[in-house]
Amino acid sequence: MVRNQYDVIVVGGGIAGCFAAATAAAEGIDVVQLERKPREQGGFIACGDAIKSPRDPQNYPGPIDMDAIADDEAVLVDNNIDQIEYWDEELDVRKVLPYEDSSNVVDRYEFGQRLLKQAADCGVEQHYDTVVNEVTQNGQVTGVKAVRDGEPVSYECDVLIDAAGAQSILQDMVSFEDLDTPGDPTFEVPHYTHFGSAYREIIETEQPVEYHNAIVGKPLEEMGYIWYFPRTPTQINVGLGFQMNKEPVPLADRLRRDIEHRHEYQGATVAERFGNTNKLGAAIALRRPLDSMVAPGYLATGGAAGTTHPITGKGIRGAAYSGYSAGRAAAQAIEDGDISEAGLWEHNRWLYREHGEAAKLASWDAYNVAASTLDVDILRAVAALLPEAEIREIVGTSTEVDSLKSKFLVGTGVLKNFVSEYRKDSFDTLGVSKRDLLESIRTVRKTRNHVARYERQYEAYPTDPSTFDTWLAERDRIDQAFYDDLGIPPSEQKY
Repeated sequence: MVRNQYDVIVVGGGIAGCFAAATAAAEGIDVVQLERKPREQGGFIACGDAIKSPRDPQNYPGPIDMDAIADDEAVLVDNNIDQIEYWDEELDVRKVLPYEDSSNVVDRYEFGQRLLKQAADCGVEQHYDTVVNEVTQNGQVTGVKAVRDGEPVSYECDVLIDAAGAQSILQDMVSFEDLDTPGDPTFEVPHYTHFGSAYREIIETEQPVEYHNAIVGKPLEEMGYIWYFPRTPTQINVGLGFQMNKEPVPLADRLRRDIEHRHEYQGATVAERFGNTNKLGAAIALRRPLDSMVAPGYLATGGAAGTTHPITGKGIRGAAYSGYSAGRAAAQAIEDGDISEAGLWEHNRWLYREHGEAAKLASWDAYNVAASTLDVDILRAVAALLPEAEIREIVGTSTEVDSLKSKFLVGTGVLKNFVSEYRKDSFDTLGVSKRDLLESIRTVRKTRNHVARYERQYEAYPTDPSTFDTWLAERDRIDQAFYDDLGIPPSEQKY
């Protein structure tokens, strides 16, 4: 068996993997990046393709030159998206949430190809057609065993960066309880109910769609949504996703049923890639970021660390900044000669405290938990009632409902929308009683208060593992208070 020794092994050729590998390599660290696909298929994944502010170094930090990628016409960063739209066509509801700055629906494959090239240009050694089938450890994670081009190969390292995506197989392979930690390992292994299943197709239409400047979401019969995301006016990423703790949805059939009678898709075709129709499915993390993303010799990033938006499933930005954080923390730990849990803790600290986006994602997950307790028809009714300002806050496009005046205006908007939907018989259409609606609106109000408590707790995330147990116990008390306030029984509690 061929053996290879590196400072850092990055498993995964996606966004998180490229940002992690490039960041570590730019620090002079010897890095190998392992990707199961062949080189020409790198970056070809199931994704909604929406990306906002790709040139913002706060969201895309590190040595990857996002300006160069955004300037490449094939990537389609052309600021073609002005707004988010929520449609419930049965209820004749259409919510429009304008962006303050434009967004984009990119060609995710072209984007991924350029990330891989830039990582290589930073000095990353890339091994394609490499499938990891074992993680090695000896008090700390020490490497992986894999099959490359059909031949067995082993890799040894100081730090393994897990960028293998949601439901990473590496997390099943590592025996975390056998690693050398002062107490119980801090790393949080996610549960299968913390994930969603998604599927998308790239559809080419004969005529431009009328919503070519918007990303559109529509309710699904389970906890999830159908999307129409235009890459161009005639090339649309259409897909859907749902949470895995709900009844399964036959994704491809359900999507086909949604679009086959729409006038804009009459005569449309599915685009091709690599000689096949451009259809893909995937698992996505729909949870708060992991309580701790580190273990001796090991870091998790991107989907493997739960940095996907827990409500919308948006994951490109979270993959980028968490990948940077992992590469940076690994390089610092190796330079310091300390790859223990404490030595790698900077990854947790930076994401939760310094960058801070992980704290926001963890807080917003409370809305996901609350929504999971409600019947889908009640959720649809609530969405019809909530004014755009509050929906915009829940999906994470702004924070507008902080002041007393804003809360008053939101309450006025709910009352106004209630009268409008009552006149349209929307609630009778859904079979939702006024009592159910009132209780659900109360649930949203209660949840917002708990979101604020979560925000304060995550902003106080420990700067080192010595106080982690105390911090975690307090966070768990907030969880329990939230469950009790909403009347969520133990069998329905998410964490």
